[in-house]
Amino acid sequence: MTDPIPLPVRRLPNQTLHHVWAPKLHRPIAFSSVAQVRLWVMLEANPGVTKYCERPALPGEHGSEPVADFWAEHDGTAHWFVLGDDVDDHVDLPDTDPSTPHTPHTEIVSVKDLEHHRVWIQNWMSLLPYLTTGSHLIDSTLRENVIHFFNAKATLEHAEHHFTRHDAVLVRTAVIAALHSGQLASTDLITLPLSRQTRFIRYGRGPSHAA
Repeated sequence: MTDPIPLPVRRLPNQTLHHVWAPKLHRPIAFSSVAQVRLWVMLEANPGVTKYCERPALPGEHGSEPVADFWAEHDGTAHWFVLGDDVDDHVDLPDTDPSTPHTPHTEIVSVKDLEHHRVWIQNWMSLLPYLTTGSHLIDSTLRENVIHFFNAKATLEHAEHHFTRHDAVLVRTAVIAALHSGQLASTDLITLPLSRQTRFIRYGRGPSHAA
């Protein structure tokens, strides 16, 4: 199936637009609700999501309404996400190309679902701006050294003290970039507010950080 394309954002007169930079898409995007922002954070922060699209519509279609709130590809499987507590169980989505090995499926995401991940979402809302402003400043050597440092579980503060030859913000950004790509993990981010005492470990040496 051809990847969807994003439709322009629409908002009611009393709605505020939320503008963000999407590191995985390398472009700015806008949303008309806080719920959309929170779901976007979960897609952007999940290393298993390789690509996604907000307000997705299929190329060549003449409809003016998006198919869902988001489309995403997770581990090679297409997912469609619809926000809201009052959504019908049946949602009309594009037919799947029979030649593709995976069948896309729909997930209804409620406000309660998002609230369940409130701490994790809030932490990533603090982490993502580091990627927006500083990821291009991280050289490959620093990044690889940071990943190797977390072969054993350690805190962000420990990493900043260990790499004293580098600016602390660059070290923190390298940690976040490795977390974003799935090379590091942190179960602390699921339940505890982000701090310099947040612990990280190299992925595969501990539980996944994904909620």
